[in-house]
Amino acid sequence: MKKTILPAAIIALSLAFTSCGGGGSFESDVRKMADYRCKMQKLEAKDPTDEKAKKELEDLTKEMEEYGDKMRKKYESKKDDKDMEAKADKIMKEVMDKCK
Repeated sequence: MKKTILPAAIIALSLAFTSCGGGGSFESDVRKMADYRCKMQKLEAKDPTDEKAKKELEDLTKEMEEYGDKMRKKYESKKDDKDMEAKADKIMKEVMDKCK
């Protein structure tokens, strides 16, 4: 299936997630984005001629972009927090390692 991951959007979302000061909310936000990425990865691995998978991927991409916009606004004031960025990367890696 055609690669439709939007690297810039994912990087921006990753930066957005790194900026939250709250523990639980931040972690759940990062996990939700990681879940989106996992679903996207699974859909992209399907047969390129699978029309249902293509439609699901389009819908997921749109939903992921909307969620990313929401998170960028939510965490805008804390973009440069390196500790939160490291925590987000760790959570993202943990979820993606389990993605099968």
